[in-house]
Amino acid sequence: MEDFNSSSERLCVCLFAFKSEDRQEYKKSLSDFHVRVIDIENDNYCQVFLESVKFNGMLIDIPTYIKSSQQTKSLISSLSAIYPSAKIRHNKENSRMDLIFSGETNIITLSEFLERCRMFAARKIRKYDRIVINLNVRVFYEAEGKPSEVLCTSANISEDGLFVINRTGSLPMGASVKVQILELGAEGFLYGTVMRSLEWGEKRFQAPGFGIRIDGADKEIFTDYIELIKQKPAHA
Repeated sequence: MEDFNSSSERLCVCLFAFKSEDRQEYKKSLSDFHVRVIDIENDNYCQVFLESVKFNGMLIDIPTYIKSSQQTKSLISSLSAIYPSAKIRHNKENSRMDLIFSGETNIITLSEFLERCRMFAARKIRKYDRIVINLNVRVFYEAEGKPSEVLCTSANISEDGLFVINRTGSLPMGASVKVQILELGAEGFLYGTVMRSLEWGEKRFQAPGFGIRIDGADKEIFTDYIELIKQKPAHA
């Protein structure tokens, strides 16, 4: 069996399962992979709790999703667009777990799901609203030791990051980048790290590109960037 604890950080999965019996069965299966599990046992303070912990992906028990509050359903839907996520059901007749990856229709194995989680850098859920806005973005990075750049269009931005659309290929997760936004002028950069990467056709109903976490910025540019965010209404 593949060991998902070989990296320096243990793989962490958020488990939405309100029924104790099913939750224990899921955790028993996950224990074979040495995965840390974050239990979401009810609707109370769900979002506040997830803002305080880093995780790589989500498993959503189907009966739990159906019975959860509208607020939790909205939270799960928005997070599923960012984190590797799968709907899961405990089949009591044969003690099997059926998983369907978000945006897909084929049943996958738990090992396949965890492999996708391993490729996603663990992080807390965002504390800032995403603003849907299309900006002309240049992303500078190093490829095989040589300076390179790619022209992109932003899909959304927030105070701590942005997602940019790029149909010609994505950047590897963990890559260090400099970001220049045409609408903010040619002077100054945002500095960041690629936290999410999505190839064309990899996920249904989602544009290809990559998510960038903002780690720093030239002061004047960041001030203008924040002002731009304040002028736009948050994405519902």
